[in-house]
Amino acid sequence: MLLWWLLIALMLACNACHRDFRNFQALSNHRSSCKKVKAQNAAKQARRRARIEEAAAQAAVMDMDVVQNDLKPDMADNADCDMDIPIPGPSNAAVAGLALPPTRSGRQRTFPAAYKDYLPSLPTSLPHMPRPIPRNPPQPRESTPEPSPEPEPAIKTSTFETEPNEFGLYRVYTTYPANDPEESLCLDDMCDDPGISVARDTLNERTGLSGFGSRVTTAGKDFFAPFLNATVYRLMNWFYSGSNMKSLAELDALVDVIRAPDFDPEDLQGFSAARELARLDNDFVDQSFHPDDGWRESSVKIRLPAEKVKHASEQDAPEFEVKGVYHRSLLDVIRTACTEPVARAFHWIPFRLFWKPSPDEPSQRVITEVYNSDAFITEHEKIQAQPRDPGCNLETAIIAILLWSDSTHLANFGTASLWPIYLFFGNQSKYSRSKPTSFAAHHLAYLPKIPNIVQDIYGDIFGGMAASAATLTHLKRELMHAIWLLLLDPEFMHAYVHGIVVKCADGVTRRLFPRFFTYSADYPEKVLLATIRYLANCPCPRCLIDKDQIFKMGTKFDRRQRENTREDTPNRRSWIERARQFIFEKGLGVMSAAVERLLKPRSWVPTRNAFSERLAEFGFNFYSMFVPDLLHEFELGVWKSVFTHLLRVLYAAGEDKIQILNRRFRQVPTFGRDTIRKFSNNASGMKKLAARDFEDLLQCAIPVFEGLLPAPHNGIILDLLFDLAVWHAFAKLRLHTSTTLLFHDKATTTLGQTIRRFSNKTCSTFKTYELPSEEAARGRREARYAAATDPDGRKTKKSKKNDGPRQRQFNMSTYKLHALGDYVKTISMYGTTDNYSTQVGELEHRRVKRFYARTNKRRQFAAQIAKHQLREQRLWKMRTQQQTTRDASTVPTNSPAVPFEESEPLPPSPPTKRYHVSDSQKHFENVTDWLNRTAGDPATVDFLPRLKNHLLRRVLGQPFDGEEVKYSDDDRNSLTIIKNRLYKHKTIRFNYTTYDMRRAQDTVNPRTHPDVMVLAHEDDAESNPHPYWYARVIGIFHAEVRHAGTTSNSSETRAVDFLWVRWFGRDLQHRSGWKAKRLHRVGFVDSAEPEAFGFLDPADVIRAVHMIPAFAFGHTSDLLAPSIARQLVENDEDWVYYYVGMFVDRDMFMRFVGGGVGHKGLWYALGWVLEVTRLAFCGEAEAVDADDIEGSETEGGADLPPADVGLPNTLEELLSEGMQVDAEASENDDEGYSSNEEDQNSEDDEDDDEVGDLEGNDLGPDDGEETVEDPFQAAGYAPL
Repeated sequence: MLLWWLLIALMLACNACHRDFRNFQALSNHRSSCKKVKAQNAAKQARRRARIEEAAAQAAVMDMDVVQNDLKPDMADNADCDMDIPIPGPSNAAVAGLALPPTRSGRQRTFPAAYKDYLPSLPTSLPHMPRPIPRNPPQPRESTPEPSPEPEPAIKTSTFETEPNEFGLYRVYTTYPANDPEESLCLDDMCDDPGISVARDTLNERTGLSGFGSRVTTAGKDFFAPFLNATVYRLMNWFYSGSNMKSLAELDALVDVIRAPDFDPEDLQGFSAARELARLDNDFVDQSFHPDDGWRESSVKIRLPAEKVKHASEQDAPEFEVKGVYHRSLLDVIRTACTEPVARAFHWIPFRLFWKPSPDEPSQRVITEVYNSDAFITEHEKIQAQPRDPGCNLETAIIAILLWSDSTHLANFGTASLWPIYLFFGNQSKYSRSKPTSFAAHHLAYLPKIPNIVQDIYGDIFGGMAASAATLTHLKRELMHAIWLLLLDPEFMHAYVHGIVVKCADGVTRRLFPRFFTYSADYPEKVLLATIRYLANCPCPRCLIDKDQIFKMGTKFDRRQRENTREDTPNRRSWIERARQFIFEKGLGVMSAAVERLLKPRSWVPTRNAFSERLAEFGFNFYSMFVPDLLHEFELGVWKSVFTHLLRVLYAAGEDKIQILNRRFRQVPTFGRDTIRKFSNNASGMKKLAARDFEDLLQCAIPVFEGLLPAPHNGIILDLLFDLAVWHAFAKLRLHTSTTLLFHDKATTTLGQTIRRFSNKTCSTFKTYELPSEEAARGRREARYAAATDPDGRKTKKSKKNDGPRQRQFNMSTYKLHALGDYVKTISMYGTTDNYSTQVGELEHRRVKRFYARTNKRRQFAAQIAKHQLREQRLWKMRTQQQTTRDASTVPTNSPAVPFEESEPLPPSPPTKRYHVSDSQKHFENVTDWLNRTAGDPATVDFLPRLKNHLLRRVLGQPFDGEEVKYSDDDRNSLTIIKNRLYKHKTIRFNYTTYDMRRAQDTVNPRTHPDVMVLAHEDDAESNPHPYWYARVIGIFHAEVRHAGTTSNSSETRAVDFLWVRWFGRDLQHRSGWKAKRLHRVGFVDSAEPEAFGFLDPADVIRAVHMIPAFAFGHTSDLLAPSIARQLVENDEDWVYYYVGMFVDRDMFMRFVGGGVGHKGLWYALGWVLEVTRLAFCGEAEAVDADDIEGSETEGGADLPPADVGLPNTLEELLSEGMQVDAEASENDDEGYSSNEEDQNSEDDEDDDEVGDLEGNDLGPDDGEETVEDPFQAAGYAPL
């Protein structure tokens, strides 16, 4: 610890004049004016120039200048380079200045600082803590309750801390748990990447059909039962495995079936697929939704309102019965889940998680899971405080219910859809719960929609009257809450109050109390469940902010408005009851003037909320369930809106800017297995893009948009893109600390300011119109409406002729923008966003879509889907499928990279290895012959001496201390490369520990993903330090070497792995980082400099890095003559600059933020990075530009009165206000949306636009589903 403080002291002292400073800002200001620092820098530049001149002289002696001149292409050959924007490129001198900083003595630096990677550390177990004696234990309930009991005092709880683990994490409990679910964890459980070799936990895993019910028929003595033989089983198993559209890979799988030893063609005599499926079905009781699985088929009844039709009471109104509600009992689902083997890992007792990186530093709160969130702990303490049932000494615990629902289309064409409700448990770790392959989703119900015959029945009841659009929307709300009343049955409510006794999978019998925590849904579903109006005056389901004030997101005024939260109060329920009286007893319309006057100010609707009906008496506020939705509200919402309007701006700017943007996106390199995928040919078309595609667009957008517009708009847009990427990265972190939450809060404020600046400055400058895709979608909608019929069956008049694209403006008054301000509070309350992301439910949708393809597509397809699920249930455990995908590529002759068509096996990597490279010796080069073949290539100049220098340092175990070790010719001759061979390898995998202490992996391939990052090794006097160096891997090698001589440690032969790299240098003239709001910019070091190429120990590599070309600066061939260091597709050119993709995933983001809990290897080496980030986010007082918000904060922004205000006494009092409301109109029309909420989930046949005129829907549709894919191949979330 003393060493740590000594390092801090040195870091805060000027290296030149030795003055001490209190913080980095003061030190940075001093260095800019210190004369001694300037003198040091001048001396360093002089030494650098001398080294360059010396290298040039050596090149002249070797006649390298002649070789380079012969190989250098003519400038005319580069006329078609991507110099598409009139930004002057840097001069050769500027490009050549991109070099690694030299050492103090001016010598070249070729080695990075050493990096140590730490394996994920498991939490400290509980047995060392004695079981405590509870203070003030709760008293059992008396058999005879007192007539007026006094409220019980709050119970004082004791806290119990575990010992910190290797990363400084420890847990604080208020209740000692009967069992620690993390005791059985091992390193395998912390590994997420499929390339890491782990033992499969078959004992605790769930099958693919577990979510549909508990009834699992086990195989008998013959594994192929109920089929007659193994041959039939294998054939039927092949049919039910893999894709619905059988591909070449499926054909290969069929060949494997035929070649199986127990496959006998004679067994297929008289084979009938229908008969075999019937045999499989008969193995079950003949019901699609079996009672043993908890499935029931029910119906619900809803009351029909009609304008000008009065009833004595609501109970006298006619009812409409909706059949086909397939559902399971909530308690059955809970019992099943708690007894399954996977429940052994459930956390029943919550804890607070803290991080203390060193004994002298204060602890920070860490938030990761639902079971260490404030909401879980609060509910747990309430349960512990309430009196126990007489004679009950069981451990009491919370079973945390996380709900998800959304309607999904089952096919790319047609109208078939399914509306499921999924249930997850917050007691399960999100790292398993969030993966589709863990099958953690429990299918609770399949919801029907209002059938089309409702109009016929409505007309029969009310004398030919047709139900209006407002009435149909009201019936849809009524149906949803009638179904939830059915699910919240008396049995569940008894368990809610008294608990349910379950012997859990870990052998401990507990009394479990079900509690609702979150309900994840897109916006149309949220308003349906929250019983508020769609896009109305108060559009938020959590607070009462006025829509006109949403644009102030992030300001102090906005924060005050969010405190005016929605509450489920008795007064609110009274207003709803009064509105229903007006509708059923007075015969007023659902949207009549009286009802609107009563409910519209707070965007209420005249529907009783099922959660309020059942849970309000227990103090449950159902509004708190509706958490923000990152997928629909940001990725498919705010960001899609901004991206779309940026395209409109580019169209308005004219020329070929859209074509340039599309070309740049196509040239963005991929990263990881599928972290950044190849962009489509036309990114601006946004055809069939899912949320993860928009995420990729955001992460790569800054270099693509750079320079497309003139100043000042170029800077405004780059600021906006940077702030959006920063906010999104913080919002998607899987682990938050107190510090990162503070940064996230500041990033929210900054984003609000930047969006307003973009709206006020850039959007007001350009007159923007609909995109071609928007205009075409609007035309199709208008054609559909023109083809619609009126209630009398007559065709409506055709719509007016399309008059061209309509003007469109950037809209900031949207709920999705408002929701960005709720993330910090929600994360503090319920855990990080991946706990309740709708992405998990969207992935679960793929499973039911997969089965729909095998139905007959008729009306009862829900029952058919269930039958197919039950068939696969028997086949699941024996299913084995392997797929291999290949991708052709070409490498130049003599390239150090292994061609794609050559095979080199590399099995899954052990998680304990720092890196993993193949042991194969199949591909090799004789180093002498190879250098002769590549003579004249600047990349291979001094290759062998440099390689031996590197190998000698490795063999002798000499660490790099800032000065390059000099070796003589005799020293190099003492090292022998066995057989003179360098063995080449295709790929190398790097295992690393993420910021949230998971084990992940990057694969580096010189052909496709070649760039890596290492720790920087720079002088303390560096005025503009940077934590990392970057290099491009040219080749992956190992060599067998033997060292003999006086300094030899051993004469035995040993294998040494190494990477041949081309170094990037940082552009010191480019302002980058958090304050500058720009990505870090690098470029290749000029090949004339001695440090342009080098060798790396793979153990020094931190991980792969995503380099995005700086498209605005184009290509150059001046840095390197034609060389094997490039791939053929690069046409012997380099991009002048690259940007470091710091937003490519959340782990990379945290390596630039600093303070990652799992980045222990960087705590001491890069402790200053977190301080720099803190100064950037928190160093300056919050300020808003004068033109940031137009008008005073109080103008039009008066706080709404609380919900508990007096009710109007009579209907006449309401009508006397003179409020004129069109009974057929909806507030949605002001936004340009369809007034029929039923249409909000519909999809266009080609585009994802929502129904209605799109004047106000800039924040995009609420559906980002990808096309139907095989769900069992999904590895999990989109990469973080």
